[in-house]
Amino acid sequence: MSVFNKLLNLNNINKNKGKFIKIYRSFSTTIDKTSSSSSSSWKNNQQEQQQQQTQQQQQQPPINKINRIFRDEVIITEDTNKFHLEKKNGENQQLNISKKTTDEYIRPELIERAKSLPHTSSPLSDQSKRVQYNWLLEPHSQPILGKGKQHLYNFSTESIDPSIFFRQNNFTIPLAIKFIQRMGLSNHPNRILETMKLFEEKSVELNQKLYSCILSGLANCKDIDNCLMVFEKMLSNGIKPNNHIFNSLFIVHMANGKVDESFQILNSMETTYGLLPDHINYTSLINGLVKNKKTKLAIQLFSEARIKGMQPDSVTLSVMVDACAKSDLVEKAFQYYEEFKYLNLTPTEVTFNSLIYACAKRSDDHYYLKSFELLQDMAFHKFKPDIITYTSLMKGAANRGEVHVFEKIYKELLYNRDDFKHQPDQRVFTCALLGYANNQIISKKTYLDKTGLSRNIEKSEKVLQEMKARGIPLTKYPMDEYLKVLTHSGRLNRARETFDIEYPKHNIKPDIITYGIIIKMYVDHRRLEKALEILHQMKNNGIEGDYYIYLTLMFGTAKVGYAKTCLKIANEMNRLGFPPKIEDLKGILLRFNEYPDIVNEIKRISVFGEDDDYHQTHFVSNE
Repeated sequence: MSVFNKLLNLNNINKNKGKFIKIYRSFSTTIDKTSSSSSSSWKNNQQEQQQQQTQQQQQQPPINKINRIFRDEVIITEDTNKFHLEKKNGENQQLNISKKTTDEYIRPELIERAKSLPHTSSPLSDQSKRVQYNWLLEPHSQPILGKGKQHLYNFSTESIDPSIFFRQNNFTIPLAIKFIQRMGLSNHPNRILETMKLFEEKSVELNQKLYSCILSGLANCKDIDNCLMVFEKMLSNGIKPNNHIFNSLFIVHMANGKVDESFQILNSMETTYGLLPDHINYTSLINGLVKNKKTKLAIQLFSEARIKGMQPDSVTLSVMVDACAKSDLVEKAFQYYEEFKYLNLTPTEVTFNSLIYACAKRSDDHYYLKSFELLQDMAFHKFKPDIITYTSLMKGAANRGEVHVFEKIYKELLYNRDDFKHQPDQRVFTCALLGYANNQIISKKTYLDKTGLSRNIEKSEKVLQEMKARGIPLTKYPMDEYLKVLTHSGRLNRARETFDIEYPKHNIKPDIITYGIIIKMYVDHRRLEKALEILHQMKNNGIEGDYYIYLTLMFGTAKVGYAKTCLKIANEMNRLGFPPKIEDLKGILLRFNEYPDIVNEIKRISVFGEDDDYHQTHFVSNE
């Protein structure tokens, strides 16, 4: 590859970084016309070409170092025998880039400021803001593929006083619009209102476009009161709303949990103002329903919108895929994924990550293998897998207890993925501990060789040590998984010691999941008295048991043959409002056949397993 082609590739890379890097090249091509046909002349020409290539390789700058110069505006030109690097101020300096480092051309304060930004400041973390952000930077950069997190370097989320900003810059309508958009994405509603007052001071008449921009910025800030105030002021000035303005009202109402009001606005949009909602309006409503955990209503709204003729785009389908994935509707998620092909749309990065996450929640072979097929599809569409992708794949292998698979991904994230802006956090380590805990169940079934039990405990302890070495705080989630590693291996005393000592040592307060792990451990080993002791301790700490806890205790009574205690627990469940389901008690009732009175009383208390909301809400799975 010639030097010109390499610089051309470098230019494409730098465009993706979203900076104003301009690489100008001046080159000349010469065509050697040789007419010699003898073998000796051909060999001489080949030797000359090899020498020229060697000289070019020695002269060309290291591309990986030039690749880092993206924060200052530089110009790289190519002459016949040398390279020039010109500074932003126009000073001509002939530099040997292979010997000079690029640190002096990178402003350290920008890097430090970018590192100090919290992860939640990312405007790309929300689907509705992602489109606006890409549109905002469209004149300067190509769309960002993958989560390279370049926005941490070129998107400031600081609050800027509009009076100071427009004192330093000429006040123009396009610049004011971009300023409002930036303050909206950065969550500074007061700056948007100050800019609105600045329009009045400069005698700028607010039209439909400006009102739309202001409402969009306030909606991104979730400022519903000022949004409605600006909307009423717009109506009083005789300006009719359009689809984009109603879209801002949908976003701000859904962000504040006002689902019913959002549908009232949708009805008013169609009946009062005669506007037909477009795919952007439906996408905002569906995204809001998903965030308010109303997935079934979101699916219903999407179907009704399709009947009305709405043509979804990639963002709409990605929202539907993500909603179904989070609600464990994997089959439905793949149906929406097939619509990408039917509508000739390109899936987004969120689409693949959501589908892989959905497959990871299923432990069957079909979806487990499907997750790795999606990884290949992701590469086919030129999306770079990020830490979320790898974590989802790792979780799928961990749920199945496949040590060799999740360990490979775990080591890849820890030691071979320095290109990720986000380094492994506690979710990665929690997945590793989950894998070892599930593998303990598999190892217990191996009667001839149970060395895997001790081996998994040792590996789990190394994971905790790695967390400590990396400065990652030890929270409840990894500790719960480590507790499962001990309980699944039958280490009762060690598990109880971890529960009584290690949790308070790290200021971790056990919740109902943690107590459920200990109770199940004692029940599995026929220590019902210890399990009831933990239940009493849990109540003293202000935590009430759920359906799963009490059902586990009922199975514990069946193991030791305590029929009266079983009836007592059933009465307690009925008193708390979640009576036991009759289909969950088949094995228990069969165990107490010799006590017909108690069995009949338990049957009288129990209910049939209709799909009621209460049991779904109070069934907490600890596995």
